Amino acid sequence: MVAMRAVARGGLIRAGRSLDQDGTGRVQGGKPVTVVTFSLFGFSSLRQRLWAFSQMGLAKPGLRAMPDLSFFKLMGTGSGAGFSTWPNFGVYTLLAEWPSLDIARQRITSAEALDGYRRTADRTATLYLEPVSTRGHWDGHVFPVADDAGPQTLPLVAMTRASIRPAKLIRFWSKVPAISATAEAEQRRQFMIGTGEIPWLHQVTLSLWHSVEAMERFSKSSPTHGEAVRSAYRDGWFSEYCFTRFNLLAVDGHWQGLDGVSEQDKNGATAQDDGRAGGTLAAAAGI
Repeated sequence: MVAMRAVARGGLIRAGRSLDQDGTGRVQGGKPVTVVTFSLFGFSSLRQRLWAFSQMGLAKPGLRAMPDLSFFKLMGTGSGAGFSTWPNFGVYTLLAEWPSLDIARQRITSAEALDGYRRTADRTATLYLEPVSTRGHWDGHVFPVADDAGPQTLPLVAMTRASIRPAKLIRFWSKVPAISATAEAEQRRQFMIGTGEIPWLHQVTLSLWHSVEAMERFSKSSPTHGEAVRSAYRDGWFSEYCFTRFNLLAVDGHWQGLDGVSEQDKNGATAQDDGRAGGTLAAAAGI
């Protein structure tokens, strides 16, 4: 397993404050840090892909029995950047919530329930994330945000998840190709992937941005995404939604679009340094 890369200079950063390294996974002052991990697994051969596809059902009992795992979703992806209606059988993702950073690191790197993924995948990467703000819920689950959560730091990580009403599927997916093309052309967006639990009905987008202004422009002002968001609210496309933004604590492993994050952002800049207030970012993400 590749050593974890701290995102900011001077150690891992939680909302602008250093985490202690005494093995407790708690911030200085004794308060636990809720950590969400987003793991990617890549498979190249037919044998590997058949194994990975089978784990969409077979792996879940082991994950449910894993200590300290309070919420998880094992998901597939679409072709290309993940936004195609045709599945990508070579990439799968796991989103999980843990009570602390140390526990998250231990479980991701050594838990028996993930042994098969570590042995079989050609490439893996995990983002370690701290929720900063959230709106809505995911299968009834709300990501906890600490009362004393600090400012948004850069790069910011945004996640949107929606359950699409069956009657709105055609309208929703007709908008997706143009939105994906606009996002991929945005230079201040380093990474983006579309994933989900059930093809076509559930859509999750996780993206990493180096600029609040660029995210706001894409989210609210672009003729593709901005118009789709307005239509979704106006016409009730979603039966459930969740918008959450995170501080990026660390990256483990290698994945296209994620390599080099620690070098580009080791200064731990805040969203305010980008010339925008944190509240503006929340509005841009719909939070």
